[in-house]
Amino acid sequence: MGNTTVMPTYLMKDPEGVEHEFICTISEMEAKKEEGWRTVFSPPKNSLIGHTGDIISHTSHGWNDVLGKIKEAHPLGNIETKY
Repeated sequence: MGNTTVMPTYLMKDPEGVEHEFICTISEMEAKKEEGWRTVFSPPKNSLIGHTGDIISHTSHGWNDVLGKIKEAHPLGNIETKY
């Protein structure tokens, strides 16, 4: 068998905000980011994480307790909790 290279697929928004899907190398994706393109995060279906913009929403009290403990142990960690 010969060598095959599988390139990742990226969902990106152009500088005008229009979404495009690309199959390209990481360096090609990074070059687009330097041109003003942004990557779009899309969680898998049935994911336990809700995503709105850059803020994770609908986290449980238990998870926020864990984040609070991490924040106490690492005060410079810049972790924000809701509760």
